[in-house]
Amino acid sequence: MKQSSVDRLMRKLRLKTPIIALYDSGPSGEFAPMVESRGRTCCFAYYKRWINGETLVIGRGEGDFGNPDRGCYGGQSAFGLGKGYPPYMPNFLTDGKGAPMGEGLKASPALAKEFLDRAEPPENSSGFVLIGPLRLSMWERVRSVTFIVDPDRLSALMTLAGYWSSDPEIIHAPFSSGCGLLLREMEAAGGERAVIGCTDIAMRRYLPPEMLCLTVPPGMFEKMVEFPEDAFLEKSWWNDLMDSRERSGGR
Repeated sequence: MKQSSVDRLMRKLRLKTPIIALYDSGPSGEFAPMVESRGRTCCFAYYKRWINGETLVIGRGEGDFGNPDRGCYGGQSAFGLGKGYPPYMPNFLTDGKGAPMGEGLKASPALAKEFLDRAEPPENSSGFVLIGPLRLSMWERVRSVTFIVDPDRLSALMTLAGYWSSDPEIIHAPFSSGCGLLLREMEAAGGERAVIGCTDIAMRRYLPPEMLCLTVPPGMFEKMVEFPEDAFLEKSWWNDLMDSRERSGGR
């Protein structure tokens, strides 16, 4: 894949913020500057640092659910770095009985348990997950690619992700945590579908209110950057929309 192809896609999207990648790789100078995840901090709390070119380093934690040391414990599990959820997790997601709190996200602990039982952690070979700007020099370590964009660009990216497919569900929007939508849910669907993300209400505080995500597998991204000259990004509907937004002071 060529940087010129990535740059071309960004120009057509009129996208000013970097494309974000999730890597299965240990930290190295290729990812500098880097910041290390600490305590219980959500990975999306580093959004502004990603935008400024930094890479978040998440190592395998030694803490437990109540006292994590390498970022949110849920993130450790979602990225394949953790030891699994504590037994009270279905209640943590629902009524809080026997748990530190109850989040009220499902109607019953039984439903929450079904979700957790299906939430198979992805494999991780390095002991680290890195999240930050896409660096093509490290492409072989990329597990997913995420666009953090407004609804206009999300619409374009959803259209582009489905450009080569007749499957009406090539893009899906599963229930999950923000971190789960960056990798786990994409791979759980077979690793061939795009995932609408940034819909976890607990992590949305870290993003501008108009932003959502589309996460795609590496193979899909390779197709997306090579869109043909007769695709919709070169046509009037898309460019008229972007021109209209710019005239009205939008993005």
